[in-house]
Amino acid sequence: MVIVARWVRPEVVRKAHVSRSLAKLGLVNRVQVAIMVHEAGLL
Repeated sequence: MVIVARWVRPEVVRKAHVSRSLAKLGLVNRVQVAIMVHEAGLL
C-alpha cells in the first residue's frame, strides 16, 4: 500500500498538468480536447 500511495499524485498536481497541457494545445477545456481528438480520428 505504501508504494501505491507514493504513485498517486495529489489533485493539485494533476490539475496543473492538465492546465499546462491544455495551454500547450491552445485549448480551454477537456471538451475541446475531445473534439480535437475526434476530428483528428485518434479515437
